[in-house]
Amino acid sequence: MTTPSQKAIAERSVETATKNTDLVRGRRDQIVKAAIRVFAAQGFHETTVRDIGREAQLTQGTLYNYVRSKEDILFLVCDRIVTEYLERVRAAAAIEGDAKERLEAAVKGVVRVMCAHRDSILLLYHESHNLEPKSLRVILGRVDEFIVSFETLLKEAGVATAQGPARLRLLANIVTFLPTMVALRKWALPEALQEEETVDEIAAFILRGLEAASN
Repeated sequence: MTTPSQKAIAERSVETATKNTDLVRGRRDQIVKAAIRVFAAQGFHETTVRDIGREAQLTQGTLYNYVRSKEDILFLVCDRIVTEYLERVRAAAAIEGDAKERLEAAVKGVVRVMCAHRDSILLLYHESHNLEPKSLRVILGRVDEFIVSFETLLKEAGVATAQGPARLRLLANIVTFLPTMVALRKWALPEALQEEETVDEIAAFILRGLEAASN
């Protein structure tokens, strides 16, 4: 069965003039990494395609072989960021162990992703509203897929299952949003803490809350 988010993903593609899929993948990775740096420094509206091409060390003509517009590039950036969330949750769900161990691994994994990609997360929150409506629906669909993956983990771990689907959905939103504080509140977090200490503290806080919700 196709979920709304999967349907939305299938409806949004970025056209390319190049048929070599490996080359397209490599070039787009190069473009996305450059765009993250330039968007973070200048903002979406102040950035030109030429700026991104210069940062990616590609001519404007070459860049247009792989994307059609600056909005295409922003879409690819947002999609890349959300995909990293999903991949980390899926990897955690695939580890050996019981449901609670998989949930713990997923929570820690997501916090680590947020710590490792603070600038990208901040960019997603600041600039995703500049996507045209169709692209934004796709990204929100991917975020919803991320939330649903945690709903599944929570349900398997027996967290708040007796409280009904609405409570489960709320908890999944809390779990998936709280780690974004490492990006959104980076300016206020104590610099004295090592990154792994931050990961452990945030993950432990979330897991204690989930344990309380299970009782």
